[in-house]
Amino acid sequence: MSLTPGIRVRVQHPRYGRHYGAVVERVADPLQPPAHRVMIEGGFINAWNCLDEWLTPVPPGFRDMVIGDLLNLDMLKAAIEVEFLGSLWTEGDCGMLTPYVCEASFGDGFHLLTISTINQRPNYHVVRACSSWRESGKRWYHTYRDDTIGEHIDDVLTAIEEECGPRYFIDEDCDTCEPGGYECRCGDGQPWPAIEADGGCSWGHIRWDWLMKQLGIAEQLDRIAA
Repeated sequence: MSLTPGIRVRVQHPRYGRHYGAVVERVADPLQPPAHRVMIEGGFINAWNCLDEWLTPVPPGFRDMVIGDLLNLDMLKAAIEVEFLGSLWTEGDCGMLTPYVCEASFGDGFHLLTISTINQRPNYHVVRACSSWRESGKRWYHTYRDDTIGEHIDDVLTAIEEECGPRYFIDEDCDTCEPGGYECRCGDGQPWPAIEADGGCSWGHIRWDWLMKQLGIAEQLDRIAA
């Protein structure tokens, strides 16, 4: 088995389960079984020392099938993209709003993350995020796992903007805006779901029990269990 530096491998760790990563170098210790150092994907800072028997070369981009792959995007949209009456501060600024479920997905896609920007709340985008993302980092296997939602939020906002477009953009033809490359804000901008993320955002979560109920799956599972 060729384990040259840079090759992508699947790591089947006897204690910490299955992971993916890239080979860094061979562990030069003649007194120990053959091993390589592997940089694990998913926010781990330090490379792991892994026995060769744990490693299997895999093609670039390969991953295991995950539960998120079973989520039909049309089903999610039907359950979540339901119009509701939303208000930011007072009844005077209320209106009918519709959430938007993005095609963008991160990791296993099992974490349904809601993103509300400061200037577009209470409306929100939904992104299928990785279930390993936590609210804060923690110590685990003598490495610091900095795999938090906050660390990934810029990537999430970028993915939403690439899919939905920005609400405001530089309009060279605008006669009102001063030149200099600033975004034109003379009108209402592009319609929803175009995102305005300049002022920051907050995030939340869609609970699976609520989603299963919306999809009518909870009742089916109850009948099977009975």
